[in-house]
Amino acid sequence: MKKVFKANLYFLIILLLEIFLPYGLRPIYEKFGVSDVRILLVLSHAIIFLIPAIIYVIVTKSSARDTFKLNKLYLKDVLLIILLGFVCQPIMTFFALITSFFFENKIGAFMTGIGSTPYILLLMLVAVLPAITEEVTIRGVVLSGYDNTNKYKAALVTGLFFGMLHLDPQQFLYATVLGFILALVVRATKSIFATAIIHFLINGTSVTMQKLINIIFGKEYLMEQATEKSVQSLPINEKLIMVAVFGAIAIVFASFVYLIIRKLEERNIKRGIIVLEKHEDYSGDKVINWPFIGCIIVYIIFMTISIIVK
Repeated sequence: MKKVFKANLYFLIILLLEIFLPYGLRPIYEKFGVSDVRILLVLSHAIIFLIPAIIYVIVTKSSARDTFKLNKLYLKDVLLIILLGFVCQPIMTFFALITSFFFENKIGAFMTGIGSTPYILLLMLVAVLPAITEEVTIRGVVLSGYDNTNKYKAALVTGLFFGMLHLDPQQFLYATVLGFILALVVRATKSIFATAIIHFLINGTSVTMQKLINIIFGKEYLMEQATEKSVQSLPINEKLIMVAVFGAIAIVFASFVYLIIRKLEERNIKRGIIVLEKHEDYSGDKVINWPFIGCIIVYIIFMTISIIVK
């Protein structure tokens, strides 16, 4: 079985588990009286993301270090990676703005539900947990299947998968763009720790901002929710102005993202950690195969049903 095919098939399985397994687990949770959404979040991430990744390594007899890119980072690189974690955020804000015109912010409602959770615990749930489980899944198992594929093609496909992984139309666009960036970071550093740091910083910033707003205003609410309501009520000309302004800012920060990733790449080429890639695809594997098409079909059907029955 070719590597790309295997990676796409793995993601299709994860996508199906993410959609259907919660329905199968619900009776078990009810039987044992597990109803706290925070506990359910941890369990779902462990069952849907971590356990399959471990099984994958065992069944395929793959190297865990190579599959998950468990390679060290240099201190100078860590500083650039931290900077990158903040530089990415205006880009994500722009794409989140676009989707907020059309879809409700479900993650905002979820965050409101657990907003009373102590800050450190909330940080662990929303920032640390996804930085481990989602990175292991996408930048670990799936991206490893694209090791011999052109980096931009690999980033595009795994970015798309990362957007789909969230099962939320409001998150799809910015998660896809972020997934594209994170894939390039892994290819530039050969380390999943780099993207785990960025992932943590992005989610952690959101959690921290929420807590600060709660302290300042003395009540539980999400900045994203307030923004969403005001944005959706704006006339079309004001929406276009917002898109133009935020788009211009995103372009500026995108140039910084490019320069930082390029710097990381140059450093690691000099260190002999990675080699300079040619633009040609040298794997020979077809990206568009039946598991890939299956992922697209399953995602579209699920999203369509979710939007219709909401």
